This record gives sequence, structure tokens and C-alpha cells, in this order.
Amino acid sequence: MEDSHPDTTTIPSDPTITTESPIPRHDKAPKLSTPSTLLQRLRLLLLKRLTITARTTDRTLVRLSKLLSTPSGTDVLLCTTSYTLTLLHALLSRLLEKKLANIATDIAEKADGILLPGETLIASLPAPTSTKILAQIVGSSKALADVIADYRIFVRMWGLLGLYTWARDTYADELPADASRKEKILRGLTWAAIASCVGFQTLENGAYLSSKGALTSASWTGEVGKARENTWWLWSSRFWAVYVGLELVRLGIMRFYKSPAAAGASKTPEVGGDGEKEDKIRREEAVRQEKLGEWLWWKDLASNVAYAPMTLHWSMEQGLLSDLGVGACGIVAGGALLADAWRRTA
Repeated sequence: MEDSHPDTTTIPSDPTITTESPIPRHDKAPKLSTPSTLLQRLRLLLLKRLTITARTTDRTLVRLSKLLSTPSGTDVLLCTTSYTLTLLHALLSRLLEKKLANIATDIAEKADGILLPGETLIASLPAPTSTKILAQIVGSSKALADVIADYRIFVRMWGLLGLYTWARDTYADELPADASRKEKILRGLTWAAIASCVGFQTLENGAYLSSKGALTSASWTGEVGKARENTWWLWSSRFWAVYVGLELVRLGIMRFYKSPAAAGASKTPEVGGDGEKEDKIRREEAVRQEKLGEWLWWKDLASNVAYAPMTLHWSMEQGLLSDLGVGACGIVAGGALLADAWRRTA
């Protein structure tokens, strides 16, 4: 450096004496980021992000494997997927209808000044690419939703065995002599729910087998057989509606008979016990169980409230909801069950 300062501020008395320029200290000079350093940092950030993504993907796949390893987990996932496709089909169908209507209106406006009164224009025009893709998605979503719905009905055919074990376990679990009013009401609702499920499953099995041509007797063939199949579909849905209604009553009974003292017990510190640590553990467990109970209650409420209009829809010959309504209610009903099933895989 030409104008570098000396190490000392003392002016030499002899002008012939010159001071040597100090050696520049490179350790005090600012360090500039070289391209290689920036590249290394970018590589580290990318590697860190890839590592996090890989771990997240691994956890998700493991949980998804656990979910699909059980029949109930597979069913709630397929249920939510099926109704999501139904909603998608309904929304895209409306959009497709608007696009086609706009194309037809545009053609009519252009031909209005050319055609004479009484003339008709018949034309075959290629649809825009976006409209073709939209039409393909509409058809595919409907087809896939139908496949999933058919599969779910098929795997429910042996559900009568599960209903038998439910009834058997309920019968074996006798109520004590001093059972409370709440316990007696819930037990009665349980038996009513079992009966409604048996009716639903029996009728659905018969209607499904008839729709596949597996029942070939005189009462299941021809116009008579088709009418009987439709009747069984309707009554199976009506038994399902009864079950949903019973579930809503059960949830109301559980909420009505919920003891305020029991609800607040987990928030009240216990006196006595083997030690402060044990009391803390018991309180934490009580709080956890209370939160879990609340979660399960709200999950069942959301699911059954969403299922209620769907069961009424399929219980009527003319129906009650549009495909849009069925898809929206189905997503809520299946989503509530799927959220709980996903929680159990953690």
C-alpha cells in the first residue's frame, strides 16, 4: 500500500531515516464469499432439505402402510377417496357443461346472420384441447369412483361375521345389578344398532348379488327381479339410516350424562398418594384420556351428521341430494374417520 500508516506515530528526528512500510495483515481484511463457498452452502442446504424430505416421506409411507394393513383403515381411505372423486366429477361436469354451452352459443351467434329462416346448421367441430382433457378427467373420475364403491360393497359382504361377534361380546358382557340409567340406555341402543346393521348388511348383500347376476331364481330375474333388487337397495339404506340415527342418540346420551365432576377431576390436583411424581403422572394420564374421549365424540358426531342426509338420499326412490351434495357429505364423513385412523398410525 502506497499510503500505509507506520506502526508508530513518532516522527523520526533524522529526515534521512525512513520508516518501513508495515506488512499488511491479511487476517484483518474482510473475507469475501467466493463462488466455491456459496456453492458449498447451497449444496449443504440442498442436502439438508433432501434429508428432511426423505425422512418425512419415510414416516408417511410407514404410516400409510400401517393404515392399509387393516380392513377398517383401507375402507376409510377408499371411502374418502371415492367421495372426493364424486365431488370432483360433479364440479368438473358443471364446468364442462358451461364450456360446451359457451361453444354452442358462440357458433349460434356466428351462424345467426348467415342462415335463412327455417334453415338448420349441423356441424362437427373439433373441441379445444382443454375441453377434451376436462371431459377425460370427468369420465375417469366417475369410473374410478364406481370401481371403489363396488369394491367397498363387495368386501362388506362378510360383515355379518363381525356383527355376530359384536352381538356375542355384548351378550357376554352382562350389566351389573346396580347398573346406572345411562348404562341401561346405552345397552339398549347397542342391541338396536346391532339389529339395524344386520338388516342393512343382509339386504345389501342380496341386492349386490342380484346386480351381479349371481341370483338366478325366478324371483330375482326379469322385471320382477329388478324391482325386488331396487327394493332391497332402498331398505338396506333405510336400515343404515336407522343405525345413523341411533348413533346420534347415543352421542347425545353420552353428552347428557357426562358428569361435570368427572370432567374436572383431571384438572384438580390429587391430595395424598405415593408421591408428587405419581400424582403428576396420574393427572397427565387423566387429561390425555379426557382429550381422547372428546376427540372420539366429535369424530363420531361429524361422521354421523354427514352420513345422515346421505342415508336419507339413498332411502328414497327419487333421491334427495345431487352428486355435489353426496360428494361433499361423503368427504366430511369419510374424512373424520380417516383423520382418526391416521392418528392411530402415529
